[in-house]
Amino acid sequence: MDAQLRSEITKGRLDHYYHIMRTTIFAYIAIAAIIGFGPEGISLVLIVLVIATAAYGILAGKTALEDVENLRSDFDEAFAQTNFAKGVMSRNMKGLILTSNVLLGLIGLAELIAIVF
Repeated sequence: MDAQLRSEITKGRLDHYYHIMRTTIFAYIAIAAIIGFGPEGISLVLIVLVIATAAYGILAGKTALEDVENLRSDFDEAFAQTNFAKGVMSRNMKGLILTSNVLLGLIGLAELIAIVF
């Protein structure tokens, strides 16, 4: 795999992660608006939507970041010296995965609590 292809794949997976997070947060905001302005009471449909949104954000986001982490180990010496590669190498991917998953899970939990109570 040449450096150009590796760079494009890495940027693509990072962009994919950002799109996943944007979509997940937008879905959470839409569900929160429905909870806030919708009818009172427990809605099984909203519960399923919250669980599906959380699962999508956690699983798809984790997969995209793990792909970037795997690509980091494929960097050759020449590519590893570029500023882009140094930036990618400096990121704590395990910490980002954990933080992302915990935050998305907490948002989902908060919305479930809002629906039930």
